[in-house]
Amino acid sequence: MIKADCPDCGVVRLRTGDLTVRVNTDDGSGAYCFRCASCGTAVSHEANESVRDLLGLAGVRVEEWHWPAELEERPVGPALTTDDLLDFHLALRDDAWPDRLAEVAEG
Repeated sequence: MIKADCPDCGVVRLRTGDLTVRVNTDDGSGAYCFRCASCGTAVSHEANESVRDLLGLAGVRVEEWHWPAELEERPVGPALTTDDLLDFHLALRDDAWPDRLAEVAEG
Protein backbone atom coordinates (compact mmCIF):
# COMPACT_ATOMS: atom_id res chain seq x y z
CA MET A 1 0.00 0.00 0.00
CA ILE A 2 1.10 3.53 -0.81
CA LYS A 3 -0.19 6.58 1.00
CA ALA A 4 -0.89 9.74 -1.00
CA ASP A 5 -2.79 12.97 -0.48
CA CYS A 6 -6.10 13.74 -2.16
CA PRO A 7 -6.92 17.46 -1.97
CA ASP A 8 -10.53 16.62 -1.06
CA CYS A 9 -10.21 13.48 1.08
CA GLY A 10 -6.79 13.85 2.69
CA VAL A 11 -4.53 10.82 3.02
CA VAL A 12 -5.67 7.85 0.92
CA ARG A 13 -4.23 4.36 0.56
CA LEU A 14 -3.44 3.14 -2.94
CA ARG A 15 -2.15 -0.02 -4.58
CA THR A 16 0.70 0.22 -7.08
CA GLY A 17 -1.78 -0.31 -9.93
CA ASP A 18 -3.74 2.76 -8.84
CA LEU A 19 -0.86 5.15 -9.58
CA THR A 20 1.11 6.21 -12.62
CA VAL A 21 4.46 7.99 -12.60
CA ARG A 22 4.91 10.40 -15.53
CA VAL A 23 8.38 11.64 -16.49
CA ASN A 24 9.10 14.39 -18.99
CA THR A 25 12.22 13.24 -20.80
CA ASP A 26 12.88 16.75 -22.15
CA ASP A 27 13.38 18.51 -18.82
CA GLY A 28 13.46 15.65 -16.28
CA SER A 29 10.39 16.81 -14.39
CA GLY A 30 7.90 14.28 -13.15
CA ALA A 31 4.78 13.57 -11.19
CA TYR A 32 2.70 10.74 -9.85
CA CYS A 33 -0.97 10.63 -10.73
CA PHE A 34 -4.02 8.75 -9.50
CA ARG A 35 -7.79 8.95 -9.32
CA CYS A 36 -9.07 9.02 -5.75
CA ALA A 37 -11.17 5.94 -5.09
CA SER A 38 -13.29 7.85 -2.55
CA CYS A 39 -14.26 10.99 -4.46
CA GLY A 40 -13.11 10.33 -8.04
CA THR A 41 -10.87 13.40 -8.23
CA ALA A 42 -7.93 13.14 -10.63
CA VAL A 43 -4.84 13.98 -8.57
CA SER A 44 -1.31 14.81 -9.68
CA HIS A 45 1.62 15.64 -7.43
CA GLU A 46 5.09 16.71 -8.49
CA ALA A 47 7.69 14.06 -7.73
CA ASN A 48 11.46 14.41 -7.68
CA GLU A 49 13.69 11.73 -9.16
CA SER A 50 14.13 9.80 -5.90
CA VAL A 51 10.36 9.60 -5.31
CA ARG A 52 9.81 8.49 -8.91
CA ASP A 53 12.52 5.85 -8.60
CA LEU A 54 11.08 4.56 -5.34
CA LEU A 55 7.58 4.31 -6.81
CA GLY A 56 8.95 2.59 -9.92
CA LEU A 57 10.82 0.04 -7.78
CA ALA A 58 7.58 -0.60 -5.88
CA GLY A 59 5.91 -1.57 -9.17
CA VAL A 60 4.13 1.63 -10.15
CA ARG A 61 3.84 2.02 -13.94
CA VAL A 62 6.22 4.67 -15.32
CA GLU A 63 5.28 6.60 -18.47
CA GLU A 64 7.70 8.84 -20.35
CA TRP A 65 6.47 11.80 -22.36
CA HIS A 66 7.89 14.68 -24.42
CA TRP A 67 6.88 18.27 -24.94
CA PRO A 68 4.91 18.62 -28.19
CA ALA A 69 7.03 19.41 -31.24
CA GLU A 70 4.76 22.39 -31.93
CA LEU A 71 6.47 24.28 -29.10
CA GLU A 72 9.55 24.53 -31.30
CA GLU A 73 7.64 25.84 -34.31
CA ARG A 74 7.65 29.53 -35.09
CA PRO A 75 4.44 30.93 -36.51
CA VAL A 76 4.47 32.74 -39.82
CA GLY A 77 2.49 35.85 -40.57
CA PRO A 78 1.76 39.00 -38.63
CA ALA A 79 1.58 38.94 -34.85
CA LEU A 80 -1.85 38.74 -33.23
CA THR A 81 -2.92 42.15 -31.94
CA THR A 82 -5.38 43.17 -29.26
CA ASP A 83 -7.74 44.37 -31.99
CA ASP A 84 -7.54 40.95 -33.66
CA LEU A 85 -8.46 39.29 -30.39
CA LEU A 86 -11.40 41.63 -29.81
CA ASP A 87 -12.63 41.10 -33.37
CA PHE A 88 -12.44 37.35 -32.87
CA HIS A 89 -14.34 37.60 -29.58
CA LEU A 90 -17.10 39.62 -31.26
CA ALA A 91 -17.21 37.20 -34.20
CA LEU A 92 -17.85 34.29 -31.82
CA ARG A 93 -21.11 35.95 -30.73
CA ASP A 94 -22.52 35.37 -34.23
CA ASP A 95 -23.93 31.86 -34.88
CA ALA A 96 -22.40 32.00 -38.36
CA TRP A 97 -18.84 32.36 -37.00
CA PRO A 98 -17.63 29.00 -38.37
CA ASP A 99 -18.56 30.06 -41.91
CA ARG A 100 -16.97 33.50 -41.50
CA LEU A 101 -13.80 31.94 -40.10
CA ALA A 102 -13.62 29.54 -43.05
CA GLU A 103 -13.93 32.47 -45.45
CA VAL A 104 -11.09 34.32 -43.76
CA ALA A 105 -8.93 31.20 -43.72
CA GLU A 106 -9.46 30.65 -47.45
CA GLY A 107 -8.86 34.35 -48.11
